Amino acid sequence: MNIHAIRHDALTGCYALDNNTLIVKLETGKDVTAVNLYANDPYVGEFGDVWRGEQYKMRRKAELRHSLVWEISVVPKYKRLQYYFEIICGDEKLYLFEDGFHDSARGKLGTIVQYFKYAWLNPADVCVVPKWAEDIVWYQIFPDRFCRSGEGKSALKILPWGEEKNAKFYDFYGGNLRGIIDKLEYIKDLGVGGLYMTPIMRSDTNHRYNTYDYTLVDPELGTNAELKELIDKAHGMELKVMLDAVFNHSGRDFFAWLDVVQNGRKSKYFDWFFINADNFDKGRESTKDGRYYTFSFAAYMPKLNTNNVEVMDYFIGICKGWVELGVDGIRFDVGNEVSHAFLKKLRLELKRIKPDLYLLGEIWTRSLPWLLGDEYDSVMNYQFLESVNDFMVDKTETARDLMYALNEAYNIYFKQINGVLFNMLDNHDVDRAFTRCRSVDSLLQELTILVTMPGSPCVYYGTETGMEGVVAESGNRRCMDWSGIDSGKYSDIISEFKKIMALKKLFARFKEGSVEWCADNNRIVNYVWKNAQGECLQVYLNASECSATVQGKNIAYSRLLDGNTLRPGGIAVFCG
Repeated sequence: MNIHAIRHDALTGCYALDNNTLIVKLETGKDVTAVNLYANDPYVGEFGDVWRGEQYKMRRKAELRHSLVWEISVVPKYKRLQYYFEIICGDEKLYLFEDGFHDSARGKLGTIVQYFKYAWLNPADVCVVPKWAEDIVWYQIFPDRFCRSGEGKSALKILPWGEEKNAKFYDFYGGNLRGIIDKLEYIKDLGVGGLYMTPIMRSDTNHRYNTYDYTLVDPELGTNAELKELIDKAHGMELKVMLDAVFNHSGRDFFAWLDVVQNGRKSKYFDWFFINADNFDKGRESTKDGRYYTFSFAAYMPKLNTNNVEVMDYFIGICKGWVELGVDGIRFDVGNEVSHAFLKKLRLELKRIKPDLYLLGEIWTRSLPWLLGDEYDSVMNYQFLESVNDFMVDKTETARDLMYALNEAYNIYFKQINGVLFNMLDNHDVDRAFTRCRSVDSLLQELTILVTMPGSPCVYYGTETGMEGVVAESGNRRCMDWSGIDSGKYSDIISEFKKIMALKKLFARFKEGSVEWCADNNRIVNYVWKNAQGECLQVYLNASECSATVQGKNIAYSRLLDGNTLRPGGIAVFCG
């Protein structure tokens, strides 16, 4: 038996799913044929009795590239659990305790048996996420480039809508909140359920990630009253609204930074930032010299000290104002660089006001420390993006490669977190999905995966039209082509997009079930979701260059399907 592949982390391998249920996980090598969990209350052996665990046969949850994941749910009668594992490889058996492997279920003769323990299932410690977020698709908008309504006065040079030949990174096109309000019917008709806007508070850039007044909507976008109107109208159409919070850093015109620039170390806001030199504000645009800390090395984005209680309280107050306005979610920019202490305090205070508020962190790497139930509800799931993108772009990858990658992405977090992960194919920080996959067929296949896997997925504005663009010179932040949409130029792809979005509602019947992959070393993707009612949701994607035979009944969605023959680039989703 390959014991080097066997892993159990008592923190993440035995966790609370809800107030009554524990999930226990074990990772082993692929040589292991069965795993039994022996578990019971730790005190049943008191007063001279021998402690014995009840046997639970663990199921093989997922196959990773080099290992297997085994899982079981247990409802401990007294809210406590003591346990060990029996691991079987053919005729060989090993027993895993907290102090390691033993040949006997009683441990090493003459020694004290060291069992794994889950001390107590405290409701306050259970990771609870907003259930509504499991069932919607978000639609991300970059406000300056989505829609311009009216020709109001502006202090800026506003380029003609859609003119991109000589566009620069800092150019403005004049998209505004009124434009978003005017297009809410369009957004709703796409079949999405939530609207996420990148920053809209006062700034002097089109991206507004250098916010300098967190209390006011940028006048170039509109007013606070229009933001309230947008939220209320969206809610009336059963659309959620999420704002972008930039609390890792501010803009240089933020009142606290201006005071520090004027008064230096005498400023009462000096400790709101990380300043390392007296001559910190001397016009240099890079902070590689370390005179003060910033986002990246951008001098116009001084880094906020979210370890400072005054800073914590100020931005918690900002968030409370947004919650009172009616927002349903808050996305935290550079979410892994603000302090854990700030996030823990913020969550406690905001969830008291709105328990089902969705808190999303922008983190590009594995993020478990932020997702234990006392900070974020979710993170931007770049592991999902990379898994799907790599399969579609790299034609040497097989369906098994995709299975391994997605199984790995979903093995990182608790089950309830997986249900609300912010899965995406692209956004304002990466090249557009269509630019990378270069095919309408591949884009629609990616979208199908997006809505038939657990999570609270997001599509970037314009994806429904196959919009292209790279990060360089903000090419991925192009103006929405409303004239093309209105003329019917994109009718075919938008029609397919809407049908695929409808699959998200269908998937809701299977989200508590289990998935089985039928993945071979080819590019025919096939996975099946099964629920407790015995229903199946079967997904086929033909990413190969040859036609494939598929089997199923009750077609929920199909494209390039002729009878049982799925042509290259085709999609077939069966439900029954």
